[in-house]
Amino acid sequence: MTANPRVVIIGGGMAGMGAAHELKKQGVGHLLLEASPRVGGRVLTEAVDGFRIDAGANLFLDSYGTVLETARELGVAVTRSREPLNGGIYRDGRIHGLEGGQSPKSRYRNARTFLPFRLLSPKGTLQAAKLARTLRAKAKDLSFDDHEALTRVGIEGNAAGYIRANYGPELLDRLVQPILSCYTLGHPEDTGAAHALAALWHLGLNVKARPCLPEKGIGEFTEALFRHIKESVRTATPVERIDLREGRVCGVTTAGGEFIAAEAVICATTATAALRIAPGLAAETAQALQEVTYSKCCRVVFGTKGDPLPPGQQGIAFPRQEDRLVAGVSAPATLLPALTPPGRGMLHAFVIGDQAGRLLPVENGEIVRQVATELETFLPKLSDNVLFSRVYRWPEAVCLAPGAMTKAMPRVNRHNQGNNQGLLFAGEYLGGIPSANGALRSGINAAREYAAKTGASGRRGD
Repeated sequence: MTANPRVVIIGGGMAGMGAAHELKKQGVGHLLLEASPRVGGRVLTEAVDGFRIDAGANLFLDSYGTVLETARELGVAVTRSREPLNGGIYRDGRIHGLEGGQSPKSRYRNARTFLPFRLLSPKGTLQAAKLARTLRAKAKDLSFDDHEALTRVGIEGNAAGYIRANYGPELLDRLVQPILSCYTLGHPEDTGAAHALAALWHLGLNVKARPCLPEKGIGEFTEALFRHIKESVRTATPVERIDLREGRVCGVTTAGGEFIAAEAVICATTATAALRIAPGLAAETAQALQEVTYSKCCRVVFGTKGDPLPPGQQGIAFPRQEDRLVAGVSAPATLLPALTPPGRGMLHAFVIGDQAGRLLPVENGEIVRQVATELETFLPKLSDNVLFSRVYRWPEAVCLAPGAMTKAMPRVNRHNQGNNQGLLFAGEYLGGIPSANGALRSGINAAREYAAKTGASGRRGD
């Protein structure tokens, strides 16, 4: 354990572990405090009867430059999927298949979905082509590794308003909403327009954005990252407040009353928690943090005897017009067979928004019953194939990056330094496009900013 740390990191998710990883590389003494009994935050991997369940974030893309660079540093092998993300949208009793990427095969298969006008009308199909042209034109500003890229997209407001005004309600309701909701676990009315364009680009047209995962899933990456920093980590240690003296950080006080002195703090919690534990923030910083919003999700995972979805489908999204409890389902083992024992499968079902809010306090058995009953309307043999089920509750699931937040975020650390010197923030809301990659990058950036401002690189405090 690090003694007399120069820096205390609050939060052991991707942002906090990224900060610890970078500070260790630079030889800066640090201590990471995590409130829960485990690190990883919203990257949660659970082993059940030979299955590995990535119950939070469960997908890396080949466009996650920071994640892939860190994986190489840690010696974690990642494999790029030979296939793009393939899924479908369920409408009027049938699945309309869609493929990511722009290979000739993908274009041909998507044409078979669009041109017969079963998913979209002729007008809607033309609007989809128009949206595709917009995404290609703005691609350079939709990078997962540029934390200010979204501010250059030049689009404000929410995704629903932007798509409806520029491409029509049909495209919003039948295509954009179901795809976007399965990525953000929220609704287009709550998601920033720039964030939505980034998601649609990387999940669909970007040929470089194929799944790129460790053999045993995302958990293999976080486990390796933890092994690298574990000497400086204390779990089950919630922080009550960040302590200041004459406008400078002097340490933190834990919920147990322990004071830990430090010359700097990297607050790598959610924005909600940061507002609670960080006193006396600069007005611009507090206002920016208040703009951060998160989706709600209740995820039900089923271990199954075989592949749970029709051949060729990795996921299915349900438009809101279908009036379903479940917003979408995915079968991650179709991309990564090592997640399940041979011959077995896995199905993740997502309940989002207000419906998730109603389910979060409900007992597990009732949640499973409600979700399974609905899934059996299009997967009639599911109940005969289920081996086990698990419920995961995420009251703050994915940062939705509303327009006001996107504009305010680059100013957070800059404005705060005048009031609370030595206090830096990290989190996916500061990493550009909200993602596991953005969270990791924000932590690394915060650690580098501390080292650059203080000349602390190479000065060991342990």
